[in-house]
Amino acid sequence: MNDYQKVIRGRESLKRLPELCEKLGIQRPLIVGMEPLTGTLLKKNPWLLSAPVYTGFHSNPDLKDSQEGAGLYVKEHCDGLISVGGGSSIDTAKAIKARLNAKTEDDVISGRLEGTVSCPHIAVPGTAGTGSEATQIAVAYVNGNKVSLNHPSLRPDGVILDASLLDSLPLYHKKSCALDALSQGIESYWSRGANDDSKVNAFLSIIGVLDNLKAYLEGDPHAAEEMLDASYQSGKAIQITRTTAAHAMSYMLTKKMGLAHGHACFLTLPVLWESMQEKEEMQEILKDLSTKMRLGDIRMGPKLLKGILYDLEMQIPPVPDEAVLEELACSVNTERLSNHPVKMTKEEIKQIYRRAMIPLRDNEKQACLDIWRYYGRE
Repeated sequence: MNDYQKVIRGRESLKRLPELCEKLGIQRPLIVGMEPLTGTLLKKNPWLLSAPVYTGFHSNPDLKDSQEGAGLYVKEHCDGLISVGGGSSIDTAKAIKARLNAKTEDDVISGRLEGTVSCPHIAVPGTAGTGSEATQIAVAYVNGNKVSLNHPSLRPDGVILDASLLDSLPLYHKKSCALDALSQGIESYWSRGANDDSKVNAFLSIIGVLDNLKAYLEGDPHAAEEMLDASYQSGKAIQITRTTAAHAMSYMLTKKMGLAHGHACFLTLPVLWESMQEKEEMQEILKDLSTKMRLGDIRMGPKLLKGILYDLEMQIPPVPDEAVLEELACSVNTERLSNHPVKMTKEEIKQIYRRAMIPLRDNEKQACLDIWRYYGRE
């Protein structure tokens, strides 16, 4: 398994890409990404101007995209991959690598990779959120259905964390990606698969977001570096544990209601916490998590999360009708749900969706906002 990643950090560290390419033996890479970040990559690395660029993938990557990308890789005699952008770019590059090392599409989906094509991959995240640069998982879609590609060789060999790439992100994307990283940290911490190593990564991601989110959204460059590292730490955490119910419940919210991924995850996260805080078996882990988050009581956790959601002015969709709630509940991936610390019935899942979309009363909303606005003050 590719446990070791070569990581370069710091603003303008993208200029050190030749150093990383040399270490990994990449001379003619296939660049995977979209404008404006591919343009930024080439501007800071003019030696790549003759390199092929693959942009023909969807924002929710279709597995067929990887076949086209792999064809370009072979045609152009490439010897490595450089992905730049959000999770879609990085996941597409992972899927291309899988396609190059599999005989059939079914082998790609099932993780039966031969490892016959050496294809080192450098990931350059352009968002502070998904943590995909740290994991061996790639999300793709087959006939509209989400699948997870999973193989140790798909974890990128090198990573460049250059926070200057975050400067031009739209505000909503900054917010949503930050919520994704925070969700992943919290979900990893309480996951059934958590261990001492994953809890360290999860803690660093949670505190990294909580301590830097406000300044990051105000344009502070140091806070952007901290957020990018928090995102990377969240990826390292879920590389060990995988995600839990908030992520499992997010995908149909994105599909049906148009919410960005992190926004969709964070919508249900505080309600999931509330649903577990009365369970005896969850007292120890939630007390531990609350202490790590510098909260005095486990009941403060969901209030803090709701305060963040409202302070960022993230849309709370109206409660849908019963048929849509049923569709949402039936869409939940049971494998991801198996990592959740408590078992959930379909009716309980529907109730979580319903409660997540009921707006708070004014006094409740103000209390949650106050907890977040005063968070971290001495």
